[in-house]
Amino acid sequence: MEVYIPEQFKNGELLDVMDRTNIGFRVKTPDGLKDLILEANEINAQIMKNDEVLIIEQDISGKHFVDIEIYDGEDYE
Repeated sequence: MEVYIPEQFKNGELLDVMDRTNIGFRVKTPDGLKDLILEANEINAQIMKNDEVLIIEQDISGKHFVDIEIYDGEDYE
């Protein structure tokens, strides 16, 4: 539903928008709206408003990880 650059602080000071490394997503799921703030990378930086996405959540060694990527649908070929 929304892609945005969230506020980000370093040493207690608000970073200029050009210096921020995070990207935020507001996604509609069957359970309601979900806000995700992730470190921007080549994959999630390509996601646009109204894209269908796949949210991958997993726990590894007691740490929770969340990834988001564009959903291309099932490939049956």
